[in-house]
Amino acid sequence: MSASSVKITVRIPAGIAKMIDELVEAGLYSNRSEVVKEALREFVLSKKIPNAKSQDEDEKFIKSMLKVIEPILAEDWNNDPDDYVGGVPYEP
Repeated sequence: MSASSVKITVRIPAGIAKMIDELVEAGLYSNRSEVVKEALREFVLSKKIPNAKSQDEDEKFIKSMLKVIEPILAEDWNNDPDDYVGGVPYEP
């Protein structure tokens, strides 16, 4: 085992284990560990608590995009409505 990984043991319901085995048998993953690692990675990333620095960076990015988008939206807002939106006749 490499120093960058830690072995953990968990118990899971038999039904979940069967679904994991089906993913492996279908060739989507090499083994159960790959399935569990990907699932945990997705879960942990979805629960990640943003830090203040990343929030500041996100806010700066959003503000810079708004500077570009706002004039376009304002121009479109002040123009006559489009006859078609996405190929579908527009009805106000």
